Amino acid sequence: MSSPMEKILGVPIGFQKVIPGTAAHLLRSKQEIVYLSDDGKGDLRSLFERLTKDVSPRQAKRGGMTSQGCRLWLPDGTLFHPIGYHGDFDGWRSDIESGARQLRLLTGRIEGDQIVISDGRRFDLKECRIEFNRLVDGKSD
Repeated sequence: MSSPMEKILGVPIGFQKVIPGTAAHLLRSKQEIVYLSDDGKGDLRSLFERLTKDVSPRQAKRGGMTSQGCRLWLPDGTLFHPIGYHGDFDGWRSDIESGARQLRLLTGRIEGDQIVISDGRRFDLKECRIEFNRLVDGKSD
């Protein structure tokens, strides 16, 4: 049963797990979310650390990025990890996009009930497999 506040907001309140980047997630978070492709051969911490390591000059002046404790597989089996960033949104967006290009990673973002991939593909979230896991902290200024 929905609480009065949940009815007003139109989304559940509490500790339910929500897909990072969806409207329900963004109501609770002061972060932007980008999804990064991963071949699944390494660990997330390594990918996370390499993402902006060689970006020069760095654009982000404040804030940080954090993994979102979730994995998403497209219907074709491609794995993506959501990364949240806060503070200097423009700077982090630029650094993450540059790092993803250097590492030859696809990126994605949530638009409504779809994930939109940097190569132009779109998939309904209901067609994707989503798994929640633990968080891994990232860099912070």
